[in-house]
Amino acid sequence: MIGNDLFITVVVMFLLVILAVALLLITLIFVAINSGKQKKFVISPVQIVVSLVSLIILYLWLPFGFLSLSQNKEGVEAEKLYKLAVKTALIPSVKSEMLQFLGSYYAAVYNGKEAVKAFEQSFKINENKVAVAQLCNLYTIKGDYEEAIGMCKKLNLQQIIAVNYILQNDYKNAYEVINKKIQNGENITHWDYATRAYINRKINKKDLFEKDYQKALESCPNNALLKKLYENENYYDDLYLQYKKQYSF
Repeated sequence: MIGNDLFITVVVMFLLVILAVALLLITLIFVAINSGKQKKFVISPVQIVVSLVSLIILYLWLPFGFLSLSQNKEGVEAEKLYKLAVKTALIPSVKSEMLQFLGSYYAAVYNGKEAVKAFEQSFKINENKVAVAQLCNLYTIKGDYEEAIGMCKKLNLQQIIAVNYILQNDYKNAYEVINKKIQNGENITHWDYATRAYINRKINKKDLFEKDYQKALESCPNNALLKKLYENENYYDDLYLQYKKQYSF
C-alpha cells in the first residue's frame, strides 16, 4: 500500500509529468514549424532548456510510475517493477523509499535474505523508521541478536529487545528491560505483561508468572496467542524457530 505522504508526492509528480509532456509537445510543434519555414533544423536556447527540463521531470517520474504499476501486480511481475523503481530513482531519499517497498515485498513473500538486503540499503541512505523497524524484526528472526538489539533501541522497542535476550537465554537482561518499561508506565501493552510473565516462569517464579499473565489477559481477554504462551513454556523459542524457517534464514 502507498502511504498518504507518498500518495501526495505521486499525484504532484503526475501533474508535473502532464505539464512536462504538454511543454515538450508545444516545443516540438514550434521547432517543427520554424524548421519548416527556414528549411533547416532550428531550435532556440529557451526551447532547448524547456525540452531538457521536461525530459528530466519525465525521468524523475519513472520510479513513481513503476511503483504505481506494481500495486496491482503479484509475484515476479511485482518484483521486477519494484526493482525498476529502485533502479530508476536518482534522488537518494526516493531511492531509499523505493528500497523500503522492495524490502516490504520480499518480507511479504517470506524472502528474508532479500528483505534484509533491501532494508539495509535503505537504511544506509537514510536512517528511516521503516527500515529500522523492519531490520529490528528481521534480525531478531534471523538470530542476529546484537544487530537486532541495536536497531530496536533506535525506536525504543523494549518488548522486542527483551525477546532478543530471551532467545539467548539471558533472562536477567530480558527481565530488566521489560520490567523497566512496565514500571515507567508508558504505552504498556498486554505483550509487555505476557513477556514478563514468560520470563518469571523461566526463572521459576510461578506466582509472579500467573500474576503477570492475568494482567495480560485482562488487557486482551480473547487473544489466542496469549493462551499459547500460557500453555507452552518455550513459546518464544518455538515461535522464532518457526519464523526462521518461514523466512528461509
